[in-house]
Amino acid sequence: MRKLLAETQEIEQYLLHEMPASARLLFQARMLVAPALREKVRYQRKTLQLIRWLAREEKRRKLDDLLERLMKESSFHHSITSIFK
Repeated sequence: MRKLLAETQEIEQYLLHEMPASARLLFQARMLVAPALREKVRYQRKTLQLIRWLAREEKRRKLDDLLERLMKESSFHHSITSIFK
């Protein structure tokens, strides 16, 4: 289990560009000769993309909620709508 966690952390460091250049080159060489590692990197990349997408959706929902609450404030609503008249 410990080795799997260490490998996952290494893949994440690679994907997030948190590795030194020499370690990055070595990791890329390992991916060239290890199809299983390439596959793990591919899955981890997709996982990180999904996490980013979900975080954006959550932020968008929070901003929509905030806008809705602000628009209920008459002074704010008036100030905003007057800008676009």
